[in-house]
Amino acid sequence: MSYRPDESNDQIYAEGAWLQGAIVTGVLYGVVIVLSAMCWRSLWPRAQSHGTGYKKNRFFLFYVAFLFVVGTIYVAFNSQITQMGFIDNRLYPGGPGAYEEATSSPPLNTAFVVSDWCADLLMIWRCTVVYKNTRIYYVIVGLGSTLFLGALVTGTLWLVIVSTPAQSESGWMSFSLLFPYLCFSLVINIFISLLTVLRLLYHRRRISRVLGLGHGAIYASFASIIIESAAIYSICSLLYLIPYTLNNPISYAFMQLLGEAQVIAPLLIIYRVSEGKAWTNHSTTLMEESAIRLRRPSDFPKPSPPSAPLNVEISFHQEITRDDSIRSPKSSHPMEPTEAHANHDPFGRAV
Repeated sequence: MSYRPDESNDQIYAEGAWLQGAIVTGVLYGVVIVLSAMCWRSLWPRAQSHGTGYKKNRFFLFYVAFLFVVGTIYVAFNSQITQMGFIDNRLYPGGPGAYEEATSSPPLNTAFVVSDWCADLLMIWRCTVVYKNTRIYYVIVGLGSTLFLGALVTGTLWLVIVSTPAQSESGWMSFSLLFPYLCFSLVINIFISLLTVLRLLYHRRRISRVLGLGHGAIYASFASIIIESAAIYSICSLLYLIPYTLNNPISYAFMQLLGEAQVIAPLLIIYRVSEGKAWTNHSTTLMEESAIRLRRPSDFPKPSPPSAPLNVEISFHQEITRDDSIRSPKSSHPMEPTEAHANHDPFGRAV
């Protein structure tokens, strides 16, 4: 006897994608908890002290706490809407997958967009740090500000539109609503990530030419490139948008994962910054100084040829003086009488 519901294979596949996405999202939330605790443990002592950069550490501590709250809200309401679709409204026309697609949760949508803005801001900031003291620094700042302003406007419009009653007819996952916003956000992610990676690889190449390939990996290892450029966020965005354009229900799963990936990527960056492993504002200057101090021998100017040898003659003249206050040792040879008479000790012996 089969207990399979009276639904098509496509419907069951879509429902499975929704459910599996919710489960994996809970796993990623566990990663968020661990990373948040690691960041707090690293930032708290520095934020409590009044040493160098303590204000920045306090801001990062607040940023981590805010991201943790946003990620918690996201996973909580994502679990709630999954329960409503698969349990509370299981008889919804089209099944739980149709209910999930047609239902809007304002707290869930707000947490998703806010975490996206936070991730975009941190990525743009990291890119400006990497390009500090370069000729195109102000170009990067202006470009990043423009892109973020576009993400802010499109994200706000999407939140307003999906909060209206009319959204229930087309669904909160409508191509005309969510897709343009996520495409704009993805452009920011890919472009800013590419700029950051190019800069890191450029410095790796410079250091490798001076010190060797092994030393260049310190400044731009594979792990640092992935974290510094927030490639995790960009990859998850592509995993959602590509299936979504192909109308594949697997996009529903990646859509849920994207909400937590937007929190994980900036937390990884902040942890590297707090541990002193990330690129800082002084890294470019130090790289220039290191390149000068550690140049190859062939890069230094050749020494001038030695001049003609200088011959110096030094003469020593021995001068002998005698101190009569010091008695000389006894002599084994007799002295002249006159000399013995002149030098006679109290005992009558000649000296």
